[in-house]
Amino acid sequence: MHCNAQVTTALLHKYAEPDDEGMEKLREAITKMNMSARAYDRILKVARTIADLESSVTVRQHHIMEAIGYRNLDSSNHFNM
Repeated sequence: MHCNAQVTTALLHKYAEPDDEGMEKLREAITKMNMSARAYDRILKVARTIADLESSVTVRQHHIMEAIGYRNLDSSNHFNM
């Protein structure tokens, strides 16, 4: 694999599973913004990329929040962080 965009769902759950605080924020955003499972995966991929840029082994809450923020830029749905 050359980039996080190529990661399968199974690998995504292995390498991009967020910490507890990040998972809580992600679930909250998915519910409030009525997102699909595909959107969930896309947010995790972006969060994993952000974590990689910080050389972070784990995906943390602030990575999830930043990924949600980017999603808000492309959407009319807004989630207050």
